[in-house]
Amino acid sequence: IFLATQILWMNLVTDGATAVALGLEPSTPSQMAEPPKDKHAPILGWKGVLIIGAFGAYTGSASLWLFYSTLPEGEALARTAAFTGMVFFEKASVFAFRSFHLPLRIIGGFSNPLLILALGVTLSLQILAVYWPPLQYLLGTVPLPKEQFIEIALLCLPLVIVPELLKMFVLNTTRRSLA
Repeated sequence: IFLATQILWMNLVTDGATAVALGLEPSTPSQMAEPPKDKHAPILGWKGVLIIGAFGAYTGSASLWLFYSTLPEGEALARTAAFTGMVFFEKASVFAFRSFHLPLRIIGGFSNPLLILALGVTLSLQILAVYWPPLQYLLGTVPLPKEQFIEIALLCLPLVIVPELLKMFVLNTTRRSLA
């Protein structure tokens, strides 16, 4: 459903800044208290694979839903909605991947100002891609109505809320078992 230029845009333009900012994420308070990992341990365990798979399934399904539910209004609008949704979903999921274990209330929602800046820049670039004629031509986008952005924002909520609730549940369960 995405054009080649849209895929390049997602990978080169909107992902780069947030990837660098995540790489500069401050360490968590208890990070140095954890013992080193076994040298034979996989970099990404089964829980990590499961989390990434769940996020991929959700973002892919939500993008397809945006596309097909908007398709009766025109292919260009449907493609733009799915494309914009995917970019916003990727940016919303950044908050879940800042830490696999600690919720935002512990690490701080604004503890990485570079990440907040990168999010602002990439979301602004995506809005330009939807409304600025030179980028519309390059990326094959059309203007989205305000209602479409509200729908995309609502579809972003589970990407932030569900992981946070799971992290808080695991953290509270761990604390209770240690007490």
